[in-house]
Amino acid sequence: MTFKLLEARKPPSDLIGRFSLIGATSWLIETAGVVLMAVLSLLVLSNATGRYFFNHPLPWTEEAVSILLVWIAAIGVVLAAGRGALVGCEIVTSRLRPRQGRALTRVISFVGALLMLTVAWYAWRYMNVFGRDTTPMLDIPKSWISGGLLAAGLGMAAAFLYRTFRPHDPSQFARETALEAQP
Repeated sequence: MTFKLLEARKPPSDLIGRFSLIGATSWLIETAGVVLMAVLSLLVLSNATGRYFFNHPLPWTEEAVSILLVWIAAIGVVLAAGRGALVGCEIVTSRLRPRQGRALTRVISFVGALLMLTVAWYAWRYMNVFGRDTTPMLDIPKSWISGGLLAAGLGMAAAFLYRTFRPHDPSQFARETALEAQP
C-alpha cells in the first residue's frame, strides 16, 4: 500500500482564476475548519492559562473542545476525500491496466459513498434517539456532537460520488503543476 501525498489533487480553492461551485464550497469548508481550529486553540490556551497561572480553570472547555474536535475531524476528512488524498489501495489498482484501474476506482468510490450514506443514516437515527440529551456544563444538545458524524458521512458520500463520476487522476496534477511552472 502506498500513499503519494504529492500526487493528491490540488485543492479547488487554490485554483486561481477559476470559479466553480466545488471551489467555493471547498473554500467555505476550509474557512470553517480554520475558524474552528482557532476557537479550539483559544479555548485550550485560556483553560491552561486560567488553570496554571490563576488557579481558576474554565470547567466547561472540555465539553466545547470535544464538540469542536468532532467537527474539525469531520471537516478534515471531507476535505481529504474531496481532494483524493485519503489513503488508497494502489497496490491493487497499480497492477491493473489503466482502464481497469479507473473502473475499479469508480466502483470503490461508489461503494464508499454507499457506506458513508449508511454511516450518515445511523448518525441521524442516533441523533433522533439521544440528540435531545444535553451536556452537563453547557447544556448543549448532544446532537451537536453526533451532527459532526452526520456531516462527515454526508460530506464524504458527496465526495465519493463526485469521484465516481470524475475520478482522481494523479497525472492531471502533474500537468497542472507543469502548466503553472511555465512563464
